[in-house]
Amino acid sequence: MKKSKSLFTRICQSFLKKFFPKTLFPYFLLLRTSKNFKKKINSEKQLKKFSSILDKINEYEYKITSQNNEDGIIEFIFSKIPNNKYFVEIGFEYYEFNSLNLIKKGWEGKLIDTSLEDSLALEKNLNRNFPNSKVRIFTTKVDKKNINDLVIEENSNKKIDFFSLDIDSYDYWILETVDLSRVSVLCCEYNHWLGGEKKLTIPYDENFKFLDDGIWGASITALVDLLKKKGFSLIAVESSGTNIFFVKNELAKNFEVLTPEKSFKSVGRFYDQNKKKEIFHNIKKNYHKLIEL
Repeated sequence: MKKSKSLFTRICQSFLKKFFPKTLFPYFLLLRTSKNFKKKINSEKQLKKFSSILDKINEYEYKITSQNNEDGIIEFIFSKIPNNKYFVEIGFEYYEFNSLNLIKKGWEGKLIDTSLEDSLALEKNLNRNFPNSKVRIFTTKVDKKNINDLVIEENSNKKIDFFSLDIDSYDYWILETVDLSRVSVLCCEYNHWLGGEKKLTIPYDENFKFLDDGIWGASITALVDLLKKKGFSLIAVESSGTNIFFVKNELAKNFEVLTPEKSFKSVGRFYDQNKKKEIFHNIKKNYHKLIEL
């Protein structure tokens, strides 16, 4: 959740979180966030593309409640394949994530994040705006030990139509560990600062702290290679250079299969040239902290 705008708001939030975590605190978050959430879910489609390197699937991009143009890609994918309207998403902000537009369309699923504030704010806003939605929200950190218990429920054969992962850290190792046998479509963030040629990732470290310095996550080539071994084909690279989409190989006949060499996008639209230079310099300086697979 974004930082509160005023000192008074921050003090109130901290006080209620400490002394009234299950009563007043969630409703305080609802008051703080309801206007923004409602505005977001009622937004018009934004159609701007962020790269000149576009594949055919990028024609379908648009943004409503996703961080970038993932909403349009997701809609296009599921217009081409059957589904049971069930998702699992790991890593979200209360008002902006890949599955929110699916929730608007009646999908059910599971959301997992480390932020108590985002989890409670989203829960209250969903209850108010989509009272019949069947969405469970878990506040926990995923790691190699718990990922399969969180994603694949015991004694459940439920198919996961859409699985989304965005934890800005050891994403590669989570994808290596998680059982994807019941997943049809997968979306994950790649680190575009690492380029489109080498298979690079950070080491697995449960204590990793994200710094916007280019040393996080994994390169597109590393993720494509890993998921190819797990039976998935790359079908979309969203134009902002943020997320990539895969489908199970048996569904790939419905799409153009892409290669990272041709479809890689590096945009960094939130960064000025000085910040970009700083990040690339930091990667060069700390290249030894990366693993070349």
